[in-house]
Amino acid sequence: MSTSSKWIALSAIALIAGLYAEAARADDAAVLDSRSATMKAQGKDMGAIKAFTEDKGDLAAAQAAGADLVIQVGKIPDLFPKNTGITAFPGKSYARDAIWTDWDKFLADAKTASAKADALNTALKGGDKAAITAAFGDMGKNGCGACHEPFREKKPT
Repeated sequence: MSTSSKWIALSAIALIAGLYAEAARADDAAVLDSRSATMKAQGKDMGAIKAFTEDKGDLAAAQAAGADLVIQVGKIPDLFPKNTGITAFPGKSYARDAIWTDWDKFLADAKTASAKADALNTALKGGDKAAITAAFGDMGKNGCGACHEPFREKKPT
């Protein structure tokens, strides 16, 4: 192989590697967008349920939000592929590296959040405001909070 052929081959390899890296960055950006949208949807769902518990919203809207919350919370593990945290994307991701260094705990906490969302949804279906309020508090503290405390960096204000 001539020297110029080697340079052409090396250039082609570099180009392919660059294209692959660019595609990976685009995939990561899509993951961050999807993760953000899912978390915002969960916040909106929790807001609708909170409104009901504070006599500022109706039961039907809270029930719809509870059903959606179950779906959104179930997506959590898939929204956190490796290398999509705060270290790789400072200012865009607030996911701490502890997610991946303690993956089993993260999965357990996500499973707990899912169970809490299911319990809240069940309470919402029953319509008992006291049960809904208790399940809402449990979801916030032991569902959302259990993951956010160890695994999410607070956004600067």
